[in-house]
Amino acid sequence: MEHAIEKKYIPLANYFHVLKEPVIQLSFSEIETIIGQKLPNAAYLNRSWWTKTKPPLQHFLAWTEKNYFVSKVQLGFYVQFERSAQQVQQNKTTNDATCTYIIRQAELNDVRNLTRFMHRLKELEPMNHYDFLQAPDTLSALRKRISHWNIKNAGQFFVAVVDGHIRGVAQVWRHISQGFQHRAMTSIQLMPEYQKAEIAHDLLCAVEEWAKEQEIDRLDASVLDGNHHTLTYYKSRQFEVEGTRLHAIHVNGQFYNEIFLGKMLTQPPTHTETTKEEVYA
Repeated sequence: MEHAIEKKYIPLANYFHVLKEPVIQLSFSEIETIIGQKLPNAAYLNRSWWTKTKPPLQHFLAWTEKNYFVSKVQLGFYVQFERSAQQVQQNKTTNDATCTYIIRQAELNDVRNLTRFMHRLKELEPMNHYDFLQAPDTLSALRKRISHWNIKNAGQFFVAVVDGHIRGVAQVWRHISQGFQHRAMTSIQLMPEYQKAEIAHDLLCAVEEWAKEQEIDRLDASVLDGNHHTLTYYKSRQFEVEGTRLHAIHVNGQFYNEIFLGKMLTQPPTHTETTKEEVYA
């Protein structure tokens, strides 16, 4: 009889699906960041919660389905996972991956880590951070934004969780004004050490998937002139530069131009000219 993994642990299963290391040690905090939720009390109190591989609970499928087993548990601190020796031998192929990451929708439990991400990014790269000026920078305001977006399907945060830490974020939110509801705005930010094309690509793919599910026809974006990484990300996903607004952004006492980009997700209808004969027919 085939058992389905508990929904809560699907992001963890996705993590192990792309993991290449034969041995990995994850802290409880890192595991909670991967799944976007708190672990149950039993995970903090009982080693057996990690080591048992029998129903009725199905959380262990997140790692056992990928041939990992729990080799060590320090309750409240970390869990060590190992891949079976046979599977390690089978996976000794060329692999250029330098980090393991997953892309998922942000949860309310991510608010604290998201806020830390924003503040840290502001310190490291003010030019990359300016998109977040449109996002709340307090815990309560950000929690309210995520909750509202989820309830109303008005927008979404996507996070790139790299080795148990949020290292990239993409936002997408729909225009609510009449006549603009076919459009949505998006932005993307990555920590400097993780500005890799594949992570940005996957974040933008998640944004586009969400937009199509919401029947959005067009995505808009804007980039501060000089933010070459982000501009490259959008262009690689077929966003087209549509114009520049001079001296639009003021960061650290300096003015920057703002570059506007757009991408059509659906083919607009073709309009045909109406002849006089058709008008008076």
